[in-house]
Amino acid sequence: MQNIELSLLNEQDFPKIERVAKALASPLRLNIIRQLHERPMTVIELAKTNNITNSTAIFHLNLLHEAGIIKVRYLPSKKGSAQVFFIQALNNITFFRKIGKDMSKITTFEQSVKVGAYTHTENDYLGMAVGNTFFSALNPFDEKRMDANLIWSFGGDLTYTFSNEFATKKNAISKLDFSFEICSETTCFRNDWKSDIFIAVNGVEIAHYLSPGDFGGTKGKYTPDWWPANMTQFGNLVMLSITEEGTFLNNKPASSFTLKDLRLSEGKGVKLRIYNKPDSTYYGGMNLFGKGSGNYNQDIVMTAYYSTPKTEEE
Repeated sequence: MQNIELSLLNEQDFPKIERVAKALASPLRLNIIRQLHERPMTVIELAKTNNITNSTAIFHLNLLHEAGIIKVRYLPSKKGSAQVFFIQALNNITFFRKIGKDMSKITTFEQSVKVGAYTHTENDYLGMAVGNTFFSALNPFDEKRMDANLIWSFGGDLTYTFSNEFATKKNAISKLDFSFEICSETTCFRNDWKSDIFIAVNGVEIAHYLSPGDFGGTKGKYTPDWWPANMTQFGNLVMLSITEEGTFLNNKPASSFTLKDLRLSEGKGVKLRIYNKPDSTYYGGMNLFGKGSGNYNQDIVMTAYYSTPKTEEE
């Protein structure tokens, strides 16, 4: 995978930093990046998907192309050839505070865990969608859970364990990300049903997410056809980042806990806990969506970013 590596102390990198920062400073362009990550698209497709004109789409695509984030190819079409835009083979964008050969190489470790592959739960009751069947009351540790692509609970408490093989003494970890699709849970669905959802890593409660509702009424992008129309359809994508500066939820500060507080090299893994508290303001349960359900075709994903010192040979 390709990396964009730029130094904040190198004036020669300033024009490139400006282009990258400008390209990312727009919700619409970030949405285009996400859409192109799913599949290549033409100008017309992107314009229609984002409800904008073709000329507006071209303007935003040019900014992304100039920053090196996307690329374009001309492919055969019914009318000759068409511009098709692809996400660049991009792993991550890193802004360094070093210059030249001392710059460490950023490596990523990514692991995806199915929503049913939790390693601990305090739930007496869990509902699950498995294959083309849903179970309204299933033993939390029934083997069927491993194939679930949707889990719901009126008061959830689930722990998922990820590998910590990246957390070695020689590796300097710069960021740890988690992403998952989630919403509240009540009978059938209710779009204004709020839920206080808490997130802990290795026993440290680092973030609180207020889910605005249990979403239904409109079919989820990946929700299977057999799923009942009067039940929950999709959630919101929650993105959690822990850095040396603190914890961020959907790019906004969530707490002052840093990577050091998580003790990532200790124990046999990284434990992500997602839970409700009975004494919270909104004890509204939760739905967790995996691949094959909701609006985001993914399971629970952890990504670690780390660097290793360069040797003299490098």
